[in-house]
Amino acid sequence: MRIWTVTREYAGISEAGGVKNVTCSLSENLVKQGHSVVLFIPFYGCTDISQIIGYSAEWHKPVSVLVQGVATEVCFSHGIRNGVEIVFVRHKAFAEKKAVYTYTKEEELLNPAHKKGHGHEDVLFLNTLFQKAVVQYGTICEKNEQPDIIHCHDAVAAMVPVFLTYACKKNNAVRSFFEGTKCVTTIHNAGCGYHHEYSSLAQAAELTGLPKNVLAKGNSKGKIEPYLLASSCSRLTTVSPQYAEEIMLRPHETDGLSDYFTEHKVCITGITNGIEWGRYNPSDTSVSLLPCAFNPIERDFAGKYGCRTVFLEKHASKNSLNRHLNKDVDQYGFLETVPEQNTVYIAYHGRVVEQKGISVLAKTARVLLEKHLPVKFIFIGQGDPVLEQELVSLTEDFPGDTVFFNGFDRALSRLCIASADFAVFPSRFEPCGTADFIAQIYGTLPLAHATGGLKKIVDEETGFLYEENTPETLAGVLYSIIRIVSQAGIAIFTSMMAFAARYTKTMYSWETVVREQYIPLYESLCGKEACQKKK
Repeated sequence: MRIWTVTREYAGISEAGGVKNVTCSLSENLVKQGHSVVLFIPFYGCTDISQIIGYSAEWHKPVSVLVQGVATEVCFSHGIRNGVEIVFVRHKAFAEKKAVYTYTKEEELLNPAHKKGHGHEDVLFLNTLFQKAVVQYGTICEKNEQPDIIHCHDAVAAMVPVFLTYACKKNNAVRSFFEGTKCVTTIHNAGCGYHHEYSSLAQAAELTGLPKNVLAKGNSKGKIEPYLLASSCSRLTTVSPQYAEEIMLRPHETDGLSDYFTEHKVCITGITNGIEWGRYNPSDTSVSLLPCAFNPIERDFAGKYGCRTVFLEKHASKNSLNRHLNKDVDQYGFLETVPEQNTVYIAYHGRVVEQKGISVLAKTARVLLEKHLPVKFIFIGQGDPVLEQELVSLTEDFPGDTVFFNGFDRALSRLCIASADFAVFPSRFEPCGTADFIAQIYGTLPLAHATGGLKKIVDEETGFLYEENTPETLAGVLYSIIRIVSQAGIAIFTSMMAFAARYTKTMYSWETVVREQYIPLYESLCGKEACQKKK
């Protein structure tokens, strides 16, 4: 099969959230299993082309797309990365952005109105321009470049099937090229704030140029929702079976999408994301980026605690507060080394946003630290300035017991999680979650709110789950764990740590997910006979 992947982020090229890992691993594993993949992604000011082979700044000829009633020229660049053909969509509106979705510190210094961590003010223009350009790209291709499947990732790409369907009705060249092409749209997050919806029918019509009667089918509470429009012209999937169920059952967490999906009996297929063990392999420091090697599956944890020693001495100490170790990360607080062998290290790594339950964890940490228990907290991430300040305050109130790294650095993030005994994920909702996978790979046991994709954690076998997402409940669970470790040592959890690492590697490899889930899905859409014929 020939598959087009449409995304605004991709690991190693332009990174933001967890979507980058899904799009990269899915694409590369499809190639490994004999399929052809073309990736479409904007070319940002932060785009990394260092791993692109055969890069060509000019590829095919430009296309003209209509956005807000104005004809806009879009150019393309091209290259190959790990067998995946990359088509960069180029326009100055993307080139001037220093991050995929939000403004950076650098951009705020240049323009105080562009607050760090806030979304781009022209986001709907960016989304519309990008998606229409992907459709128009088909008009400059040869017939043998026709995709069998166009796989659109997240709300930022969900309008591609809509633009394609309408263009096929109006444009003979588009209809001829895309004849037989089927679309898949993956909902990575249906939570409020992740819909990239148009604020009104009038705004949607102005930006997209689509007729109001077409756009009105995506109306929800007066807004025009890309996911709703995509549901009528593509197969909807999401990133875990558990989250597929929750999308249908929890309207308050989807800002009304659940009601529409239920009313129209929309089918949403849940496929749990995989994990690329090879990208994190703790026994190979060249890929793990950790200072010491270890192998949890073989119960070899010496290197894990070697990583902790390096972390405490070089990254989380009081002295490191005065050193500028990374321009993208600010350190608040520090961890004092203590003589007790049974101190419990608890980490959180991920986005600092309401969805992730940051306030629940911050309040939980306060409860435990006020009891002067043998516990240290490690936070790394960025996001909502108000929640970031809550973590900063925690480090100020409990010096020596809490450290917060505000920002993102891949190597430091991995070191934080590898240095911990437990990783806590108090998400209000969670489509899939890969941070729990990473923790398990590094011999760090996840403890999570039992919601969405986090339910893939097997309670008391590969980690721990709790039901009521309150500081009181979480503090109670952690208190019990801290008491156990303080009395018996972390070695009491060695068997669970080894099993969790082995389970993740075996059950959730991307190779298995692609072969057993995605390829059958694609074949069912475009006809298995046609696919076998191409093979």
